Amino acid sequence: MGVALAVVMALVLSTFVWGATGTGASRSTSIVAGVSQWSALAHQLVGRDATVVGLLSDPNADPHDHDATVGDAQHVANASVVVVNGAGYDSWLQRLVDTSGQGAHVIDVASLVGVRAGQNPHLFYDPPAAIRYVESLTLVLKGRPGFSNLDARSNRLLTSLRSLQSTVATVRHACAGVKVAATEDVATYLLHDAGLDVVTPESLRLAVGNGVDPSVSALAIALAQIGARPAFLINNVQTATPLTAELVAQARASGVTVIDVTETMRGRVYVSWLRSVVGSIEAALAHEGCWT
Repeated sequence: MGVALAVVMALVLSTFVWGATGTGASRSTSIVAGVSQWSALAHQLVGRDATVVGLLSDPNADPHDHDATVGDAQHVANASVVVVNGAGYDSWLQRLVDTSGQGAHVIDVASLVGVRAGQNPHLFYDPPAAIRYVESLTLVLKGRPGFSNLDARSNRLLTSLRSLQSTVATVRHACAGVKVAATEDVATYLLHDAGLDVVTPESLRLAVGNGVDPSVSALAIALAQIGARPAFLINNVQTATPLTAELVAQARASGVTVIDVTETMRGRVYVSWLRSVVGSIEAALAHEGCWT
């Protein structure tokens, strides 16, 4: 494969574009997001009335390792609205915004929900954060001409998100305090929303998420906790390392259900994607006698 073709294919794999086929001024509106979940929600909100670009769409790549490309910079330079996850997760995107000089409206999801750099940035696993984001994007777009049925689409989307939030609350009512484990913090917001007790040391979860080695004592504690049979182990397959493989092996040897998840969304519908994760959690809890 030639170098030029390889570069083009890499850009195709890492970027997904929903095209605008509507009429009116909104056809010139371009919404750019780094996180695939935020771009998917934006597309569901605007339909064909605007172009939506997701810069991170490959579920086989570790988004923590992403470096901004020329294509990323071009999309940001042409954007009307840029959606930054924030909390340090996609600082490369914020730098592109800062240097583009185009004056795009920026939505920082972490800022919307009061999450700071250094805290868990995986807000796309948190239905309340998704609701707040959709509400914010709706308000931004209301002032722009050419969007058809924006309020109706927003209401439908918010209804589906609140239904998902209600399902998670039902899990919380039935299973609050049940112990679970995790290789890192990708789904911790969802687990906490469900009232589950993540027993894996936070230091280990943060170390894996940041690509550094945890302490020997934290690893020993995590392995012992898995041996005590929590309800399940959440395993982020996009940050797989020999250490996480050791945790997964210990879970399988101990008869603990392993729920594989990704940071980058699989599929194109956010609620369907997250509901499938919730369904796996429900099934694991049912296996342990908590959820029926």
